[in-house]
Amino acid sequence: MRCAPHATVRISGMVMVSLLLASGALAADPTGSGPERAMVYSESALSSHTIYRPADLKGRYPVVLWGNGSCVNSSFGYREFLAEIASHGFIVLAIGPYRDSPAPRQPRAADPAQWPPFETSYKQMIDALDWITTENRRSGSPFNGKVALDKVAALGHSCGGLQTVKVSTDPRITTAVVLNSGMMTDDDQYMIRHELKRSVLDQMHAPIAYFIGGENDIAYANSETDWTELQQRQVPALNAQMDVGHGATYSQPNGGAFVTGPLAWLQWQLKGDARGRAMFVGETCGFCSGAPWRLRRHLLK
Repeated sequence: MRCAPHATVRISGMVMVSLLLASGALAADPTGSGPERAMVYSESALSSHTIYRPADLKGRYPVVLWGNGSCVNSSFGYREFLAEIASHGFIVLAIGPYRDSPAPRQPRAADPAQWPPFETSYKQMIDALDWITTENRRSGSPFNGKVALDKVAALGHSCGGLQTVKVSTDPRITTAVVLNSGMMTDDDQYMIRHELKRSVLDQMHAPIAYFIGGENDIAYANSETDWTELQQRQVPALNAQMDVGHGATYSQPNGGAFVTGPLAWLQWQLKGDARGRAMFVGETCGFCSGAPWRLRRHLLK
């Protein structure tokens, strides 16, 4: 059964609020458990975003563009998850000002068509990519010559997953990673507000991976519809399930168990990492047995 789109919005909103409350407003910035200690901050020239990156930039780093659940203007509830990714050698540009919890949301009308505009937009992911592109060539920037602009992922949770799908057609995107999300019908207000139609799947040029919180995830039914349609197309695709629900483990230390799938995918797709690839490819892949992930694969090599 398909979940009602307005229910998806309300539930993901409640999940986001609980993530923010659980993380603690004054907690120290996480640094991740990877080989490169992560730092979290913002730049005045990109004050609409929070930057998660290795503290000491060595070499060139892939870019990850992040969209938040419930379209909230804060990545604070995802800081453990995003710092963990950054600590493995990625520059993460997350929608939402640094350490800025979202303002309480006013009650919404029963009819989604009467809702005010979402707090965030897929366009902010593109803005961040444009900004880091300029910084990569700007003398004096800490990112000068340190950005692998040919290795860019769009990544997002719930509402941010739809923002990810929307920007995935940009030719600069190397891979799209959709977390606890899936598309609705074209006439749904959620889709309309994202300027998104299901035909976007026909425009996919890069591998796309869905990581879903199992059948109890409110986005499960929608992600299943996407998966069925993706198998009819010539784009490499993955559907991975872990029984953690819609809120997954984002706020747990270092992102919890759910981070393992998206992180391995990013390491493979953006770094060509053989260990990351081995988690998904082959009959004896790392996530194929004895692991909390359940995989379905289409054209993965």
